[in-house]
Amino acid sequence: MTSITEAARANPAWSALTAISRLERGQRAVVGPRGHADQRLLWMFSDGRPRTLREIADELGLEQSTVNRQANAALKAGLLERSREPGQSAWHFVANESALAEFARALDRHLGLLDRALDALPRADRARFLEQFGTFADAFVEAAAEA
Repeated sequence: MTSITEAARANPAWSALTAISRLERGQRAVVGPRGHADQRLLWMFSDGRPRTLREIADELGLEQSTVNRQANAALKAGLLERSREPGQSAWHFVANESALAEFARALDRHLGLLDRALDALPRADRARFLEQFGTFADAFVEAAAEA
């Protein structure tokens, strides 16, 4: 009898699964001192626009309770600031300048690593690879949402 993974290796999608696994391993290594939740918040706030918890939840497609926990943890960690307009009940959150500067440095580092990885491909194939990779990623997200 074969093992589960030996049987799965017969599926053509196995190569995609193992490549995604390697990418995820690399992603974890470059996230830096901030986790994915903080990175996602800082990416969103990099446009400089204040948002309420409801707006954050809607934009990220997350439950408001999840956003409340993540935003308050980022606030406590000094990444976000909040303010309330007179007469308003909702807090407005923004990323502070030092958090955005840290995010920009991490983004530059990450882009540099991706550039190094792209250098492994022949220059003439890079644009096509990125187009196909984007198509694959979109189709995977769509399939996962339907599952």
